[in-house]
Amino acid sequence: MHAQQLPFDLLTAQLHALYARLHEHYGHEPHWWPIFTQRPQWEIVLGAILVQQTAWERVEQAIQQLAALELIDERALAAAPVAIIRAAIQPVAFYNAKAPALKRLAQYVVERYAGDVRHLLRQPTTLLRRELLRLPQVGPETADSILLYAGQHAVFVVDAYLRRIVGRLGLLPDVERLPYETLRQIFESALPTAPDARAYPHLAGDRARFFWDFHALIVEHGMHHCLARRPRCDQSSAPRRNFAQAIKCATHCPPCDGCPLRPLCAGYRAARTTP
Repeated sequence: MHAQQLPFDLLTAQLHALYARLHEHYGHEPHWWPIFTQRPQWEIVLGAILVQQTAWERVEQAIQQLAALELIDERALAAAPVAIIRAAIQPVAFYNAKAPALKRLAQYVVERYAGDVRHLLRQPTTLLRRELLRLPQVGPETADSILLYAGQHAVFVVDAYLRRIVGRLGLLPDVERLPYETLRQIFESALPTAPDARAYPHLAGDRARFFWDFHALIVEHGMHHCLARRPRCDQSSAPRRNFAQAIKCATHCPPCDGCPLRPLCAGYRAARTTP
């Protein structure tokens, strides 16, 4: 399937309806990344690598331990022994591989961008994405997370939550098997602009903010209602997550009577009609 083969008017309307329902249920999602330090962009870059195959609670622990060692700094991290980095990030999965990757990333920023990740993130989107993909432990999803959340580039992050929710809603055929790049292009083509700023003033008409908020809401929904094995369609939301910063789960999913996407969900309708 290619982007040009799709009826984008219909898909655009469906995606805007999805965003509207998620936003109505969860509200604006400004607290997604575990920002503990005064270096938010660098912290997000590190977090995008640490979160691979890892729950957010463990990412927070690793970030806090790096901060305690004053390693949320490009030059300090570049100079730190891998063993020190490895010990700090042990809460996350694959820390043995991630520790040297973080050090190499820091060295790269020091060598190429004068030790300031902001210079790296100012590159044009296409060039920056290509550059990020050459770094260790950075695949397409991680690169796009860095582009969107750290660099505020208007790219749509494709992850397992997105595939699961879109698949259950029945918005795209074979969404689970579509290549990453194909799916990213489909979403970006279907969402050329942000929704009306009058309806969503927190987006300020900015497409990157829209993608940030949309993706964050999708992740929230995948954690609270649209679980992989036992979706909570008719049940109230999941128990609060044990985040270090309580605001991350304070109001995201208020007491409710179930999934707000039930009227849109093909999977839910099929389950209700199956004898």
